[in-house]
Amino acid sequence: MALITLVSCLLLSAIIGIIIILIGDFGEIEFKTLGTAATLAGFSIVSLPSLFNIERLRHELISKFGFISCIVFFSLLLILIWIGDPGNGEIFFKILVTFGIFSFSINHILLILIVKPLKILITLTQKLTISSINLLSLLLLLAIWTEDLPEILARISAAIAIIIALGTISLPILSRINTKNT
Repeated sequence: MALITLVSCLLLSAIIGIIIILIGDFGEIEFKTLGTAATLAGFSIVSLPSLFNIERLRHELISKFGFISCIVFFSLLLILIWIGDPGNGEIFFKILVTFGIFSFSINHILLILIVKPLKILITLTQKLTISSINLLSLLLLLAIWTEDLPEILARISAAIAIIIALGTISLPILSRINTKNT
């Protein structure tokens, strides 16, 4: 049911976006409406791994936290779109980015966990990728809240991002190769 609601939100966002683009005059309300539609579409896409796992009763605690993080993050984006900077912009920005990091990292981890680790290579790749996502998230949170990221940590963060990309791309391929060979 949640996945059907998600697809419905994506469809509604697309329809609103298309109508505004085709017949709107691109005033402030149209831009805010387009931003809202894009935010709703982004929420639908990012929260998909949480909802997938919640519906299958897998990784329930982290899935619920991932979904709640998405709700908070995208709600804060909507506040930014419709109200603007709510007073103390720096702390609002830090909270917004923190929940963005939670939303993306947790749902990325849940996406990685969809692959069933039937071979040791898949298990190791999953664990390395998940550990890398957690480490990069911590480094990003450290940078946001301390307002400092020394060059060496920036370089390490970039290397970790490459490892994450490699793991994310290779896991489905390894899984597919594994199922072909069995």
